[in-house]
Amino acid sequence: MDKVLFFSILLVFLGALFGSVMQHRRVDRVLKDLRGFHVTAKLESGKRVWGRLNLFANAVEFVFSRPYTNRRGNLLTSFIVFSEQMNDIEVIFRFHDELTPRNQKRRLKEIARTKNPGVLRRINRSLRNFMVSFREAIDESIGLLLSRVQKKASSALLKGQEDYLKKIRHNAIGIVSTAAYDPVLEHYINHRVVVEAGKVDGQRIEYAGVLKEYSTGWISVLDCYLNSENTLPLSDASRLMMQRKMDFRLHLRSREVDERTIIDMTLEITNRDSQNIAIWHIEGPDGFTHEVDQMLGPGERVTIELADLPEACTSSIDPAELPVELTLIAPERQQTEEADEDHETRRFPALPRLSLVFDTIRGVDIYIPRSKGLLRHGSEFLD
Repeated sequence: MDKVLFFSILLVFLGALFGSVMQHRRVDRVLKDLRGFHVTAKLESGKRVWGRLNLFANAVEFVFSRPYTNRRGNLLTSFIVFSEQMNDIEVIFRFHDELTPRNQKRRLKEIARTKNPGVLRRINRSLRNFMVSFREAIDESIGLLLSRVQKKASSALLKGQEDYLKKIRHNAIGIVSTAAYDPVLEHYINHRVVVEAGKVDGQRIEYAGVLKEYSTGWISVLDCYLNSENTLPLSDASRLMMQRKMDFRLHLRSREVDERTIIDMTLEITNRDSQNIAIWHIEGPDGFTHEVDQMLGPGERVTIELADLPEACTSSIDPAELPVELTLIAPERQQTEEADEDHETRRFPALPRLSLVFDTIRGVDIYIPRSKGLLRHGSEFLD
């Protein structure tokens, strides 16, 4: 067999194999830091989605801490955003107080590796930046090589295989497809910056933190601190245990009044943070609101009585299963030997469809699409 022909066949086969493998393994180098972390995504519609993040080559998935039933009666366990809809995401938050001790260690380990990269990590980044900077020249060189191989092939085997050769040419530099080289961003890696991310009610949104990484699609800024209104779903027991700022104790009970079943709830909240927490109100469907308006200092607690909850808030609760008492405390603060992740698989009873609205300062890592956010200021002087 002609050596050129053999080489051509081998080239087409290896190119297709390499392209297939790269296509299924290629993920954004910024978002891959979030694999396995509990995050909250804010969508353009204003909707917020939270869950454990799974990352795929063509999508991101937010796996809920508990299943939900939508209005059509379908059971939902995750929310999937394909690459074509990725622009619907405005920002992804990784709140520090929602990380388990294990994930806190993972986060700090990755930050330490970024701040003090080893020799191999430095070489890898330099090589990647080089390939991105000279991507066009490398692409033309590979194209020229493939064209010469195709001309020398004596068989008609490669005729009509232009698509395969184009894939080889494309996949040869596909390893840096989500990489980017920006001299300004590269200059501020591991330094404090301010990123602009649009406006709300005419006010500019700014996130001040440490620039960790960037790609063609995303930018990550760590150690930001937000003092804003937060909404925490009281119906999600797993999430109440997941956050580390507050401890919750709930008591649900039913009573009969005029042949009508009424459900009451007592909610006790303890501030476990080093910062004050302003508890504003509890809200639910159909406009239900219970005002609290109380400031909790570190270690302080408040007891809230919610009598005769509206049916819209308790439709998922079976009165026959009441009374129910739950103590929802971060596993590492419990006086048990339960594993840190037990609450993620534990099945809790149904709780009222209520949300706690509060203000406090929260540490958070910000992941912003580059189409939505722009590094506007350095926040420290560099040499």
